Amino acid sequence: MTQKEFEERTGLKLSADGYTEVEECYMNTDLDKDAFCKLWMDNPTALKEIERKTVLVRELYEERKCLTNLLIDQAEKWSASDLRERAIAMIGEKEYLRRKIAKGYNLWDADKKLLDEILRK
Repeated sequence: MTQKEFEERTGLKLSADGYTEVEECYMNTDLDKDAFCKLWMDNPTALKEIERKTVLVRELYEERKCLTNLLIDQAEKWSASDLRERAIAMIGEKEYLRRKIAKGYNLWDADKKLLDEILRK
C-alpha cells in the first residue's frame, strides 16, 4: 500500500518518516488494505497483536521448513525410515518427494512406491 492509499483510507496525513512505521506494520500482516486501515484507526492494539502473531507464524513456518530439510538430509545420511516418516508427517508426501528429488537424492523403494501411488491418483 502506498502512503497516498493509506492517507485516503484513513484521512491521516503523514510525513515520509511517519509512514515508514505504517508500511512496516502493513508488510508484517496479511491483512488487505481496507482491513488494515480500519484497524489502524479503530484498534491499534489489536493490529499490533496481529502483526506480532503474523511475524511469529512466518518465523515458525521457516523454522519448520529448515527442520524438515534437516530430517530429510539425516534420513538420507543414516537410511533412517523413522526420520523419513517424520518428515512426511510434517510436510506431506508430495512435498517430501519434491524436496528429496530437488536435493538430488536417490529414491528409496518406499519413496518409489509412494510416488507410484501418487501418480495413480
